[in-house]
Amino acid sequence: MKRLFFAVDVSASDKQAIANWRDKQLALPFKAIVADNFHITLAFLGSTTTDQQQQLMIVANELAQHISGINEQTLQLSHTGLFKKPQVLYLGLATCPSWLTTLAQNLSKAAIAQGLSQENRRYCPHLSIYRKATSINQTIAIDLSIQITSFSLYQSKPSDHGVIYQPIKTYSLIK
Repeated sequence: MKRLFFAVDVSASDKQAIANWRDKQLALPFKAIVADNFHITLAFLGSTTTDQQQQLMIVANELAQHISGINEQTLQLSHTGLFKKPQVLYLGLATCPSWLTTLAQNLSKAAIAQGLSQENRRYCPHLSIYRKATSINQTIAIDLSIQITSFSLYQSKPSDHGVIYQPIKTYSLIK
């Protein structure tokens, strides 16, 4: 079984811009997430069999074809936030475009159809930048646009240097 998730891909240049902003503007004493691991989760799948993975890839391909060519492919990072229980400091979006919510909801429904549990809460797109974050004094504004051209099915793999997120299959959102 593989530990999998779907996520919106962030370009290498956008990852670097985010890491530079974080290191310059925040420089907090928490565990910084490696820029290579920056992404915006669509659906966390957890431990997944090969059959479940294959079925989810079929659904993801259909969804990508349905929304490819979307007009709104820029996401605006606007503020920091903290998920207290998992201790994750993140960057949130100014607004969540409908295509993003629809994609996340449909991938989550597909996961449920494959017998994978999903959290029953409103989709909150975010980009995690620190782990083991215990508190922040105030929300910090950021004004950074990131270009979105694809999403991927990722495998979470442990390594000697921490977890690595390896794309298994990438789905283009551009015609």
